[in-house]
Amino acid sequence: MSIGDIMRTLPHRYPFLLVDKIIELEEAKRAVGIKNVTINEPYFQGHFPGLPIMPGVLILEAMAQVGAVIALKMPENEGKLVYFAGIDGVRFRKPVVPGDQLRIEVEALKMKGSIGKLKCAAKVEGDIVAEGEILFSLNERLSDEPKIHPTASVHPSVQFGKNVDIGPYVVIGPEVKIGDNTKIGSHTIVRKWTTIGSDNIIHHNVSIGLPPQDYKYKGEKNEIIIGDRNNIREFATIHLPSGEGKQTVIGNDNFIMVYAHIPHNCRVGNQAVIGGYVGLGGHTVVEDQVVIGGLVGIHQGTRMGRLSMIGSSSKVVQDIPPFMLFDGNPGSVRGLNLIGMQRRGISEETIMEIKKCFKILYGARTNTKAAVDEIRKKIKVSDEVDQLVNFLEAESVRGISKKREGAEAVIEETEIEKELLFPDIPEIGI
Repeated sequence: MSIGDIMRTLPHRYPFLLVDKIIELEEAKRAVGIKNVTINEPYFQGHFPGLPIMPGVLILEAMAQVGAVIALKMPENEGKLVYFAGIDGVRFRKPVVPGDQLRIEVEALKMKGSIGKLKCAAKVEGDIVAEGEILFSLNERLSDEPKIHPTASVHPSVQFGKNVDIGPYVVIGPEVKIGDNTKIGSHTIVRKWTTIGSDNIIHHNVSIGLPPQDYKYKGEKNEIIIGDRNNIREFATIHLPSGEGKQTVIGNDNFIMVYAHIPHNCRVGNQAVIGGYVGLGGHTVVEDQVVIGGLVGIHQGTRMGRLSMIGSSSKVVQDIPPFMLFDGNPGSVRGLNLIGMQRRGISEETIMEIKKCFKILYGARTNTKAAVDEIRKKIKVSDEVDQLVNFLEAESVRGISKKREGAEAVIEETEIEKELLFPDIPEIGI
C-alpha cells in the first residue's frame, strides 16, 4: 500500500500519520509497514535538544497504526475508528534516531467482533527496538465528524462544523470556516478568509476566495461571507472584495449556476437564481428572489431589486427596480414580473397597486423623483410598494433603468414574460 492507499484507510494526518508504506498485507492476519525516521519530525525539537530520539510512545503508535490497517482493510470495518484498549508486555530495546528505518511487523492474534489483539515488533536493520501486544476496539466514526478525502489539502486553521464533507483534491486555505452539513465537491478551492454557512452544496471546480480582478487590490485583508443552503454549481467563481475590511456577501437559499462569476464587493440576497455564464460586475447588488437568465452581462455598481427578472443574454448597465421584467441588448424594462410575484405569495390587491406604480414610473416622461412623489400620493401603502419606493430613492451609481419597448406600459402577462419565465426550481422551493 502506498501512502495514498494508507491515507484512504487511516484517518490520521500530519503530524500523526506514522506509517509511510505497507510492504506486506495478508487479510485479517498480518502486515509489515515501513516508517522512515527523519530529523524533520516535529517531536525532535524537544525530544531531546542535541540528542534526537524518537519517543517510545510514538513507536508504539506506529505499530498500532500498522495493526489498524489490518483491521480496517476488512470489508466489514471500512470507515470505522480503531481505539487503543490495552497494552501488554511492551519492551523498548534500543533507541530510534533520525536516519533509521523502522520495519514494523504485526500479527493478528485475535479478531472477533469489535475487539482485536495484535502481536507487534519494530525493527531497525533486523534488530528489535520495541515489541509487545496491543488490544484495540473498533468503533463507528462519529456522525458529526468532518469527512475529508485523503487527497484534500486542508490548512490547520480551518474550522469545521458537524457532518462536513470535503471531496477529492479540494484545497482549503487559512482562516476558513465551514458550517454544518456543507458538502464541497472535488477540485474546489477555498483560498482564504471565507466563512461558509450550513447545508450548502458546492459542486466541483468552484473557486472561492481568490484575489479580485481589480487593479486597486494590494492584498489587504477582507472576507467572503456565504450563508446557508446555497447550491453553487461547477466552475462558479466568488472573489475576495477589494479594500481593507470589506466583504463579498452571498445570503441564503441561492442557486448559482455553472460558470457564474460573483466578483469583488458584490452582495447577493436570498433565494436568488443566477444563471449559467452570468458575469456580475464588481460592487453589484442582487436583492432577494432575483432571477438572472444565462449569459447576462451586468455592469459594475448596478442594483437589481427584489423579484426582478432578467432575460438571458441581456446587457444590464443601470439599476433594475423591484418586480420588473428586463430583457435585451441594449436592455430595457418590458413589464412586471407578475408570475414571480404570484409564486411568492404577493396578494392580488398588492399586485394591482404595483401595476399602478409601474404606470406612474414608466407611463409618462417624468423623472424618478417626480414619479416617487406621485406614487407616495396616489398608491396604497404596502411592504412591496415601500420596497419599490425605497429602491428608487436610494443612492444609485448607475441610475434607474427607465427605457422600455412600446408606447404603453406592459402590465399583463405577455409573450416576453413567457420567454423569460424559468421552470419550477425545486432546489430553492419555487
